[in-house]
Amino acid sequence: MTDTEPALVALDWGTSGQRAWLLGTGGRVLDGRRSKRGLLAVTEGIDPGDPAARAAAYETAFRQACGDWLTAHPGLPAIACGMVGSAQGWTDTGYRAVPSTLDFTGLVPVPHRDGVLHLVPGLRIPSGDRPGDVLRGEETQLAGMLDVLTGPCTVVLPGTHTKWVRVEGDTVTGFATSMSGELHGLLTKHGIFARTAAEPVRDDAAFERGLAAGRRSRGLAAELFGARPLVLDGALAPASLPDYLSGVLLADEVAHQLSTSDTERVVLCGTADLCRRYAAALADRGVAAVVLTEETTVRGLWRIATAAGLVHHTPERTPQP
Repeated sequence: MTDTEPALVALDWGTSGQRAWLLGTGGRVLDGRRSKRGLLAVTEGIDPGDPAARAAAYETAFRQACGDWLTAHPGLPAIACGMVGSAQGWTDTGYRAVPSTLDFTGLVPVPHRDGVLHLVPGLRIPSGDRPGDVLRGEETQLAGMLDVLTGPCTVVLPGTHTKWVRVEGDTVTGFATSMSGELHGLLTKHGIFARTAAEPVRDDAAFERGLAAGRRSRGLAAELFGARPLVLDGALAPASLPDYLSGVLLADEVAHQLSTSDTERVVLCGTADLCRRYAAALADRGVAAVVLTEETTVRGLWRIATAAGLVHHTPERTPQP
């Protein structure tokens, strides 16, 4: 097989979007596409109690994304992670219980007219005396960065629902989800702050001020409201309000999620802006995080496909911190 001969179709299929790649030897990206055909768009207008209609809609979206690749290369294996495997997705793959290794050889096959799409299951901590937790899609990111996760460490995956994942070797031993990203969106788009906020501008000083406020012990709800009198008193520009609120939220999140064992090794992986913010919040607590800015999901999909026997090549390159 040459470097340019397709070996795998890989998809990261989430709630609001979809990314698809055509991969060659060693997981090399030959082609890539991005669309807004996530779970919400695919299932819009479909009766939740009609799984056949939902499956048909997903197959149509899959064909729109990858049909020409599959037609040009019959029999090409395909793999996908994310919400496509949720209860509202194409097929519910369920979850693997934590602790769990990141080899994911137990993929869930979904037949379609051009072959089979193999779905990656998520991870779950069952509820007991305390609420459990779930993640879906992030397990593939973790699989893609295994080469740099040496020793016990905490991996922080920033996003709308940020995941704090404890990893030892190739095993996830626990994780927790924070909704700081979603709360920030709700605060700035609805309610009293939505009437106050102007077109946002980057204001690092406002973010640092928010971090300092979040360190205080008045409680998150009280510190968030403190942004309003700051704007009314002219001490905080309306355009700087989102950065201030971000600082308050992240300071509170880090204070609750960071454990003493995390001070040895924390890895951040996500968009540059979110990693910058989380790195600052961690540094405020005396923790220097390793930041991975390379794409790890596509590498994870290749690694999982290799472990499952869909392809027979190992990755050529590893992510660098």
